[in-house]
Amino acid sequence: YGGQAVAAGVAAAMVGSGLASVIAAALSVVPMDSWTARSLRRAVAAAQRPYPDRLTMERAVRSAVVIAGYPWTDLAPEAVGLAFGAFTAARGDFRTAVLTAVNMGRDADTTAAVAGALAGALNGESAIPPDWAGAIGPVRGSCLPSMRGYHVLDIAELLTPEDQDGTGPSKAPPERGGGREPSAVRGTASVAAPFEPVRDMASAASSFAPVREERR
Repeated sequence: YGGQAVAAGVAAAMVGSGLASVIAAALSVVPMDSWTARSLRRAVAAAQRPYPDRLTMERAVRSAVVIAGYPWTDLAPEAVGLAFGAFTAARGDFRTAVLTAVNMGRDADTTAAVAGALAGALNGESAIPPDWAGAIGPVRGSCLPSMRGYHVLDIAELLTPEDQDGTGPSKAPPERGGGREPSAVRGTASVAAPFEPVRDMASAASSFAPVREERR
């Protein structure tokens, strides 16, 4: 369910949907009584409330999702909730969404990646701070040798049809061991839509107990 929610949210963001539509898309593909949906709704509701400062907000969103005393952080329903909570609290801003997710802790690499994917899809590549993007170089292939030499932008281009209408052939992959050198982010037009408040999320939230076992 977590993967479905994230995929649907990113897909909605890619076509320029507003914040509320991105969240609605994520919720539309998972059972409303699932742990994932309840976690997502609770986090979004908490993120929309007014707070005196960002630290108070981060603690409130975390408390709305994290089960107190539960030691394991590798929980997909929890990670999805925290990621969408960070994305909502940041009003879709890329840098703020990523930092908020990291600051809330738990499975922070996952939550920051998801929050960044949502905000990046919503705002475009130009929203990524140039110094962040410039630090990324070709993959070393330590875990996946077959990916050695690829840059994340190479992979993104492989997923994009060559023709604008989507009917043309995909680009050929770069030669192994090649890739590209780290570079500043290329400018792209932002497709971000104005912030839309999400309504009736809190009323839909219920207990955390999952109705069935859910795995990542």
